[in-house]
Amino acid sequence: MWVVGTLIVFAVGVTAVVAVGWVPRIVPSPPLWDIPGLGGTYTSIVGTLGGFTVTSAIFVAGLDAARTSPAFATVIGMLLVAFLILVFSALVYASTPSAAGADDDAAIQSLSHLLANMSGCLGLSVSWLALVPLLEMVGLPSLAAAFTWVLLIVALAAGGWVALFAYRLTLASIPACLAIPVLGFALPALYRLGAARLWPALWPATDDALHFAFVALGVAGLMIAFQEVLLVAHGGADGRRRLQRDGHRVALAYSAAYALAVGLTWFAVATPP
Repeated sequence: MWVVGTLIVFAVGVTAVVAVGWVPRIVPSPPLWDIPGLGGTYTSIVGTLGGFTVTSAIFVAGLDAARTSPAFATVIGMLLVAFLILVFSALVYASTPSAAGADDDAAIQSLSHLLANMSGCLGLSVSWLALVPLLEMVGLPSLAAAFTWVLLIVALAAGGWVALFAYRLTLASIPACLAIPVLGFALPALYRLGAARLWPALWPATDDALHFAFVALGVAGLMIAFQEVLLVAHGGADGRRRLQRDGHRVALAYSAAYALAVGLTWFAVATPP
């Protein structure tokens, strides 16, 4: 039942953000970055972060005291999910088009870079949110409570970061970009503190943080899948028209999905069942 509820939250949030930003800006933002040049740099960065994440999971798995904790599976699972998402991000960065030629190169490069950036932020967010159950697992509940609120600020800031990139790299409007971090927290709050309290079946009964980490993995999978669609459709006149018309809506939809995935995972960490 919680899967159905989560899908409804995503449907409402994504639809609302896209509806607010349905009409694009008339004047695009001036280019700020050399996107092809950034691809190699960010590929190495997220690759390093991914290696650190999986190394952390191996280290925690080797602790005898940790294996008896009920949070053990959640911590290991979240770190491994974060590793997979960061690998997805590295793949999108590495495959962002860098050759000049077609008229739609700039649009594809911008959208690919945005997807890679969102995926990287999503993997990093999941790995950071794993710190809360990790601290509880090692017997530091006070520190875990403090980090819960620190990570809320980080999650909200990350939503604003993604919204900023959506604004700078596409024709998304300011109101739609502002709605991304707002709805990314407000809808999960209403769902967790309202609907899930009235109908407990709408929330996972156990390991809720791990369940929503896998939801985040699904969102990252959709990002890399769409980037593959972009590469397949590259060069076609019909694809170019669709990208110019709907590129900002796609960016808003994935940005909203990112914010909702992080928001739900934070509430799973902050308010366990």
